[in-house]
Amino acid sequence: AREFHASASATLANGTAATLLAGAASTFHDLVHVSLSNNSTVAASVVLLADGSAVKTIIVPASNTLIFDFTTPYPHPVVATNWSADMEDITGTTVVVDALFIKNL
Repeated sequence: AREFHASASATLANGTAATLLAGAASTFHDLVHVSLSNNSTVAASVVLLADGSAVKTIIVPASNTLIFDFTTPYPHPVVATNWSADMEDITGTTVVVDALFIKNL
């Protein structure tokens, strides 16, 4: 069943969006797990995006890690589109986003 999973990681800094997982033709990637680690002394607001549209906003406390395991997969709204993450531009702040997806063909 390993071929039905995909993992992804992105580092956010300077208010620049980053692709978590590139889309694949005829495949939905449903989100099942995400962890966010904030290394700074201020909280950061991170937006998870699918096909460029915001699907979830998460406030990551300063010097903290948050972990979300979804009881049911969060559906990928449009096949073959990217999952990405973005955050506000906070000087000296880096947030690492790790995610796990299930592939639905």
